[in-house]
Amino acid sequence: MSDVFNVCIIGKPNVGKSTIFNKILGKNISDVSEISGTTVHPIISPKEFNNLNINLIDLGGLKKKSKSHDNKQKLITSYTIKQLNMSNVVFFVLDGSDVITKNDKQLFRLILNKLKSVIVIINKTDLIQENLKKKENYFKFFFDKNYPNILLKPIFISALKNVKREFLLKKIYEIYYNSKYLIKNKDTNDVLKNILDKHQPVFSKNSRPVIKFLKHVNTNPIIFKAFGNKLTSLSKDYKNFFIKQVLLQLKIYNQVAVIKYLNNKNPYS
Repeated sequence: MSDVFNVCIIGKPNVGKSTIFNKILGKNISDVSEISGTTVHPIISPKEFNNLNINLIDLGGLKKKSKSHDNKQKLITSYTIKQLNMSNVVFFVLDGSDVITKNDKQLFRLILNKLKSVIVIINKTDLIQENLKKKENYFKFFFDKNYPNILLKPIFISALKNVKREFLLKKIYEIYYNSKYLIKNKDTNDVLKNILDKHQPVFSKNSRPVIKFLKHVNTNPIIFKAFGNKLTSLSKDYKNFFIKQVLLQLKIYNQVAVIKYLNNKNPYS
């Protein structure tokens, strides 16, 4: 039996979630409207790609917390949280013709707090052709600056003109494939050496924290354990630098990573 991967589409109202859902499936299943709240109940449809059975899930638009008190929005929020908890991957959809709003930030933080793999989709590029490069830089800078524990390459599309269906399906498959295997100790510790050669932890209380060994221990979510001495003294800035470098050098994209720092522990236990 083939594995099943649940992929839910999350975003604020009217960013094009249902259009993306329909275009990936190649048929009109989910109603599309400019009226906020058109999708209330989750709409789930199967899609097969490279022998991977994908359940694609269209969800209603989530509003920011201060506007989520009416019964309809409460229902949408409840369904979304339930599907998010069961998902393997999230398509997080933003409106490329808009700025990143407080609502967007709340939704993205919700996804990251659940330690979900996420593919960021910037929709409506047909509306920003004259400023496309500027917009690309804007979104890339935002995600790179604010979220050190995940590497993201936002995907820019026009759901109406070119949804990049095969490309999006390949991204899902890459996450599925990478979730099957632990990274070898040799590879993680080659990366550790490269990072330490570039930038050692700073001294704290007249001594320097020392990271001796890095081990990949879990794939979904991605968890590493770092072993060494005085690791409780590592600064937040260094931890952010370290995890970003680990992800960059191991080329891990779209997957939230956690590093647990352990003092004087046996990495083979």
